[in-house]
Amino acid sequence: MPAKVKVKIVAGRNLPVMDRASDLTDAFVEIRFCNATHKTDVYRKSLNPQWNSEWFKFEVDDEDLQDEPLQIRVLDYDTYSSHDSIGKVYIDLNPLLWQDGPPSISGWFPIYDTMHGIRGDINLIVKVDLFTDVNRYRQSSCGVYFFGTAGCPEVYHLSAIYGFVEELVVNDDPEYKWIDKIRTPRASNEARQRLFSKLSGELRRKIGLKVLEMGGNAILGYQQCFDLEGESGIVVRGIGTVVALAKKDGDAPVSPHSVSPIRDRSHTMHSCTLSSSVRMRHGSTSSSGSGGPNAATGTSKLQSVTRLRHLSLTLPDNCSDEVFCSLSPPATPTSALPGCQPRFSTRVSVSSSGSGGGPGGGTKPTIPKPAIQPQHIDIMEFPFFTLTTFPEGFLIHLCGVVTSRSVKLLDKIHNPDEPETRDAWWSEIRTEIRSHARAMGCNSVIGYSEQTSICDEIIILSAMGTGAVINLGGESGPSFDVCTMSLDRQTFERERDKLNKLHIDTTLANQLHRENLDTMKSCSMCHVPYNENTAPFPVTLSKCALCRKQRVPDVLFTTVEPPSKLRTIGKGSFLQARICRFKKEAKSESNAKEISDNLPFMEYELHKQLMCKLKLRGMNALFGLHVQIVVGETLLLAIAGATAVYIEAMPSPHLPKLIGKELSCSRNLSQKKILDLIHKNKELYDLYITDTNYMGSSSNPETPNTGLSTNNDSDEEMTDLDLVTGNKESFILEIDEEDDEGLNSVLMDSQPPKGISVCNTNCMPGLDNVVSNIQMFTRVWRGELMSNNCKEVSKICDNILKSLFFKLRHMIPCVLMRLHFDVEIPDDDIVQITCNGICMELGQANEKGFAEHDHENSAKQLSGSKLKTKNEVSIPSDETSIDISPLPYIAGAQIDKYLGNLNIFCIRESTSIREDGGLSGFMHSFVSEMLAVVRSHVQSLGGNALLSYKMTECILLDNPHKNQGQCLLNVCGDVVQATYGS
Repeated sequence: MPAKVKVKIVAGRNLPVMDRASDLTDAFVEIRFCNATHKTDVYRKSLNPQWNSEWFKFEVDDEDLQDEPLQIRVLDYDTYSSHDSIGKVYIDLNPLLWQDGPPSISGWFPIYDTMHGIRGDINLIVKVDLFTDVNRYRQSSCGVYFFGTAGCPEVYHLSAIYGFVEELVVNDDPEYKWIDKIRTPRASNEARQRLFSKLSGELRRKIGLKVLEMGGNAILGYQQCFDLEGESGIVVRGIGTVVALAKKDGDAPVSPHSVSPIRDRSHTMHSCTLSSSVRMRHGSTSSSGSGGPNAATGTSKLQSVTRLRHLSLTLPDNCSDEVFCSLSPPATPTSALPGCQPRFSTRVSVSSSGSGGGPGGGTKPTIPKPAIQPQHIDIMEFPFFTLTTFPEGFLIHLCGVVTSRSVKLLDKIHNPDEPETRDAWWSEIRTEIRSHARAMGCNSVIGYSEQTSICDEIIILSAMGTGAVINLGGESGPSFDVCTMSLDRQTFERERDKLNKLHIDTTLANQLHRENLDTMKSCSMCHVPYNENTAPFPVTLSKCALCRKQRVPDVLFTTVEPPSKLRTIGKGSFLQARICRFKKEAKSESNAKEISDNLPFMEYELHKQLMCKLKLRGMNALFGLHVQIVVGETLLLAIAGATAVYIEAMPSPHLPKLIGKELSCSRNLSQKKILDLIHKNKELYDLYITDTNYMGSSSNPETPNTGLSTNNDSDEEMTDLDLVTGNKESFILEIDEEDDEGLNSVLMDSQPPKGISVCNTNCMPGLDNVVSNIQMFTRVWRGELMSNNCKEVSKICDNILKSLFFKLRHMIPCVLMRLHFDVEIPDDDIVQITCNGICMELGQANEKGFAEHDHENSAKQLSGSKLKTKNEVSIPSDETSIDISPLPYIAGAQIDKYLGNLNIFCIRESTSIREDGGLSGFMHSFVSEMLAVVRSHVQSLGGNALLSYKMTECILLDNPHKNQGQCLLNVCGDVVQATYGS
């Protein structure tokens, strides 16, 4: 569809001196979009020019609006030589394509130069006129919403969930082009930065096309990653969960304003529509996951949609667990996707309220409770969800973590410019994840994420999620389906036929839901959906401590947020496991084989450490688990972080017991020290557990486990599983050597000081008195490992945490949330650790149960502090203050509007590292400049906060002999407009 972009250059300020004779600048601006270029007049002899130019207009296609960034370049005019570059500004126009997005982009933008950083500001206005096109074969996806938030945004509610979507694009890296040897570092950095912006836009456009084909209008939990493969090129990957969002004050889902009427299906809010079977076209396969739709292949694109059964759910604003459902053929069939048969309507009558998006966000919104019918769950090719928080009633059972890793060789790719090989790699990983989930009796994977680690020709592909049973609605409940287009249909059906080895009764997963339609017990999420004696893996189950009927595991590892309905005891605690292994220097296949052989053992060691630390904390579950394994020339490094909690329905952890060949009295890690540490942790985290819970923890070995099935025929022949020997009421810590570094790492973890709590989730379990944001922090540590053992890596991570505690000591009482560690190995024996998070202030609960802020004490504690403070609860100190937070909410504020998703990539290079204060000063200034750029983009869209902030890439390279350094940063987040003090 045609579009018109209008740009007006208003003024500039604080420009650098470019003319040494006059100490002034003859500045002008060059505006470039696609292949068209406009220039302003030269404003002579001024560091604060006032151009007030006319409106420059660009007539482009709508796909160019999504792919290409608007480039604003400020230059100094020279009569007899080439013009000197001052800096550039890249503007993403996608937020202007939202239906209820900002009308224009206007404000002051930092003029950024890759060699000198920020060099002044420029004021401009950008507007877009988009003309609606009803062409069903168009190549644009204007109006599709992208959210980094891994849950339903506050101002919307879910009307349908369609499932998993993925895409990747490949391009050559300008850094490895031959022309890079003859051009300047500035030109090379700008070419790379421009390419990253273009690839990011192209990726979102292609994913948006898939969203429209699936019937959705938004993506939640959007994750975008850059894989820098060196000479093989750059791969940009994106995954997310496709949904249909509806405004809370409206009855219809938010529809992209440029979607044609054929694709823009109307959603009736008081009926659940289910498509009938779709006729399969023989002799053809579904489209692969990477190639974007093409106008010349529009027919095959529609056929690929036809080959998938499409199911959708639309529910009213008020939903509850009580469902009255009746099937009746409609008077007239509802509209469907091209190629789909008419659908029939299922009338649903439900009423209740849902849960809110975060604490302090005003009144709790009403959220529908989606469900899936059991007979349609097998149709899902990838039943994955990148969400970590879900509507109330959506989750039935949490089963545990599923993960898959694979080592590949980049130099074995036959055609590096084509994405087919990488698509096949990720399809293998996702298929294995799906098989692991099915083996546990799960019908979906939630909290799903993907990541890579690259070193020379080696790449490690990793995928991780939590196996879960989601609400299928039973035989008479509402239903919806996930429609994905990334796996070959024949491969999927062959995989499904192999799953007959394990008999899984789908009625087990919905038994409690059918028996108790009026209320969903909080303990049901911990119940396992499989029978203990038919499980293909060793497992020990106990009776639920609350209902005393179903079976629960002794520990639970998940990658999602703690569900709001899950009953916990005490406060949460941050746990971290670290593994470091040495490997030989090798090349090609021998190197890949050695890495592949080490991965299972490193994974085992990580979980062993987490298990030991969890027992010593006196807790039984982990949430928000994040595992990262990176590879270097001679090192393999793994780090895992999670938030430990005590779930009331699960058994109490058994007391750890030390065993070993030789136990000396002088050993630091004595049994007495372990018991003292456990009792200390119980007091520290308020783990006041009743005797009932302890009784539920011990299972009588003489009594056979009956499993979950209520079918007497299946329980008659059940026998005990003799999986372990010895005392089942003890957790064994075995010492193999006198200096067991793994056990040292477990027991010698430092605790946070009094008044400071730490977690890596969006909310701290057990704390509901968070009143305001205090300070977001970013810490980058880089150094050489003196020894390749766990103790050295653990010491580094502990020192990073201690330094954070020291800097935030004036903020006590406070809680550090969304703590995230990212590890890289940029060179031999060189390790880089990046730590991000936010410090939240704690208040006292008043009589009404709401958190109350002690302003007088806070003012005394924060006196003299240079960190950002607020005089009142979450009220910015001035009108231009922009909050940046990794959380999806603002404590003490209400989100009024979402204005777009930002994804900014910047490169900074310096040839005077020592003069800039070393690498520390270089990184500090670069991160500060990046945050200034982010704040300017947020303010230009009319927002006052950036939520779900992530630093997805931080690549730091240095050459101390040449006094050079280079850093690449990629940050993203959701721009919002919030009302404080509400």
